[in-house]
Amino acid sequence: MATTTELQNEVAWMRDILDKAGLLPRQTAEHAPDFIAYGSPQHATMLGLVEIAPAELEQAKKDGYTLYTSPRTGKVYRLEDEIHALQYVPGVDPRQAMLIVLRQKISSLESGPPQVPANAPPMFNPASFA
Repeated sequence: MATTTELQNEVAWMRDILDKAGLLPRQTAEHAPDFIAYGSPQHATMLGLVEIAPAELEQAKKDGYTLYTSPRTGKVYRLEDEIHALQYVPGVDPRQAMLIVLRQKISSLESGPPQVPANAPPMFNPASFA
């Protein structure tokens, strides 16, 4: 009967062979269950942005929300929590602070993923050590 150590060594040997042959599944960030794609509605929600539909625009103005139209896409956004934005820009007019934060968040939403430099080392993948 094989010992636990012998079985573990044999499994490690087989995993090594499968890995070298490219047969082990590798989980990339895009396939992780908690992955949020850049520019997606989930990304906007994570940033605290609410997209205003054209039909809701007049009501949003009446409600007094600070609105910003993206020059890149033409979409209109507001902050989900305007008071929260005020803690980032102290000593500035509240409306101006909300516009600053709103523009920054929209820029982050629409700019896409960061560019990886050509000389960057490969990203650590914990799945490759499983």
